[in-house]
Amino acid sequence: MPRPSTASRPTVRVRAATATALGFLVLGLCGADGGADASPTLDRVLKGAERLGARAAAWYWATPPAERVPAGGLVACGILGLLTLAERSLRLRRRRVLPGDFLKRLKDRMEDVKLDRGKVLDLCELNPSPASRVALAAVKRWGRPTVDLERAVTMAGRVEAERLRRNVGTLRRVAAMAPLLGLLGTLLAAGRALSTPGAAWAPAIAAALGPLTAGVAMAILALVAYDGLVGRVEGLSAGLDRLGAETVDAISLAVPPEAPRPAQPHAPDPAHGHPHRRPGTGRSSHPMRVDIPNAIARAMEDDDLYDL
Repeated sequence: MPRPSTASRPTVRVRAATATALGFLVLGLCGADGGADASPTLDRVLKGAERLGARAAAWYWATPPAERVPAGGLVACGILGLLTLAERSLRLRRRRVLPGDFLKRLKDRMEDVKLDRGKVLDLCELNPSPASRVALAAVKRWGRPTVDLERAVTMAGRVEAERLRRNVGTLRRVAAMAPLLGLLGTLLAAGRALSTPGAAWAPAIAAALGPLTAGVAMAILALVAYDGLVGRVEGLSAGLDRLGAETVDAISLAVPPEAPRPAQPHAPDPAHGHPHRRPGTGRSSHPMRVDIPNAIARAMEDDDLYDL
């Protein structure tokens, strides 16, 4: 059965995002030119961006090079944290990891009186998602023992959980680095203020505390975001484990267990009619082996020599 290709979906999304960005850029340029259809909101945004850029340039040239490093690190941590939060928030959407439509159709398939492997396999392959990949790990091993199915589902669940946790630890690193960078910036600014003769210490120290305050605030926000994403990952991982267990149970109930093979009987002795039995006795015809200790064996040999 021909299956529609899903490789073009990311390309379509990228093209749509690019077109949207270009549209906003065109609208911003039109607003900056002051055309008849210019939006007042875009004009205010552009003017605010210009003022912010002018202030940043003035601060850059007025700040010593040593103090620019912690400030640049704080800006980099903030951008990295925002990008990570946005990317993980999109990736960890429940409808993307555990699609409701796919779960409903899969549940309907598993509740059938006669579970069809081909239908379940097509359903999993036509709906790519972490949930379908976990279920597909069990469907591909259809007919094998239940232990093999459980092992495959467990491994697939671990792989998907690692994919869900990817880049989440970046927020924890941001939370650890931001206060340190802020403290470094504060120490540098405070040292410069204290070493300047005739400078007012109170305003200088108050200004020097700005990087430390920004770093602590950034660390708090990063920790809150990290805890939220970790909780979401744990919930989604539990849902994948539950789906894998239900799939294994459905396949185990649909596939009948193999009948145990009968034991092979020993071939009877054609002369006496019973395997390895002496005629007239209930004992086996196999010779009995008796181990004699070495000391007793040497004593018996000495007695034989005396008799000679």
